[in-house]
Amino acid sequence: MRIQLFLFLLITFLASSLLTAQDKIKVNAQIRPRFNFNDKDFNNSTGGNSYTELRSRLGVAFSASKSLSGFVQIQDSRLFGSEPHTLADTKNLDLHQAYFNIKRIFKLPFDLQVGRMELSYGSQRLIGAVGWHNVGRSFDGGVLKLITKSINVDFIAARTNESGLSNDTLDSFLYSAYGHLKVVKDYEIQPFIIGETRVHDNFNRYTVGLYIGNGVKVGFSHELDASYQFGTQMKDVNIAAYMAAYNLKFIFNTKIKPMIGAGIDYLSGDDGEDATKYKVFSTLYATNHKFYGYMDYFLNIPRHTYGKGLIDIQGKASIVPFAKFIIMAAYHMFKSSADYTLISGDTSTNFGSEIDITLAYGYSKLIKFVGGFSYFTPGEIFKETKGEDSSNWTYVMAIVNL
Repeated sequence: MRIQLFLFLLITFLASSLLTAQDKIKVNAQIRPRFNFNDKDFNNSTGGNSYTELRSRLGVAFSASKSLSGFVQIQDSRLFGSEPHTLADTKNLDLHQAYFNIKRIFKLPFDLQVGRMELSYGSQRLIGAVGWHNVGRSFDGGVLKLITKSINVDFIAARTNESGLSNDTLDSFLYSAYGHLKVVKDYEIQPFIIGETRVHDNFNRYTVGLYIGNGVKVGFSHELDASYQFGTQMKDVNIAAYMAAYNLKFIFNTKIKPMIGAGIDYLSGDDGEDATKYKVFSTLYATNHKFYGYMDYFLNIPRHTYGKGLIDIQGKASIVPFAKFIIMAAYHMFKSSADYTLISGDTSTNFGSEIDITLAYGYSKLIKFVGGFSYFTPGEIFKETKGEDSSNWTYVMAIVNL
């Protein structure tokens, strides 16, 4: 009943508002079906599983005045056939975003944004919206944005978990400051600090780092990401972990725009030598699908790397054989940064390797078709923990913006 009431009020409000202020309201929508054939269980004796995801979004942007605006976005995320029968429904509707923005608040060089919102910074190796996901990530909180000619700084405060306990016990919070230095043309330079705390707990983690990247349509481009984590993981256990990534690519200035690229990501892991130090780097709220293989074996780091860290050595290439159509390929060699002890007593650092092939076609400005195939060959670690056989995954997706 609450969902129907919400939709009714929303539609009524939109209809009445559009009649009086069509220039102040913009409505947008996106429908994104994605068919998957999933054979990722490392077991050739079992068959693959096919399923179709559907993500539908409806957004309304409001412009009440030159200094006041807002955005509301509802979302339904589901699998085809997930209802008990064709006359049943599932309660999948969610408020994905709802925030207001005040520009130059109190006539100071600050913008204030408060509510529920997507956040993405730098390369998204630490904070990202995870647009690939059938739900996507949102944060509940606020952003105070300092805006000047030479530097912008976003001061972020968000509550990431509400325990409901007295005195806010075990509630989790995220605090961050992301800078954007406008000192070098065509370069993004973003120093940052991210803090995470749990109330009345011994967990306090801080991440400091720097992102530098330049994006060009042709020629040479590269990016550097470096972070260090410190704080307390638990009583008498201090955090000392780090991450570094360097990626480069070259796009040739020809009709088919061939691109070649390479890179390495290094995330520290726990070698077990010092019980008072936690050396495992956490990727926090990252869009890891974007970096560590499209098959998503390394989404939750450190859990998916067994606390041993990750080294991702990668090579990429792409080509545009004709207008609006691109073919992309990527190869990843995954290793742990600390030794993993096998059941036999031997050690290994080999998670495996992955090949991702992606085809994308821009049918129009509003419609895009994407398909892909991925193949993973397990190394000694995954052979022991997941299975001996190779795995594969295929998908076809349409992105329709209305």
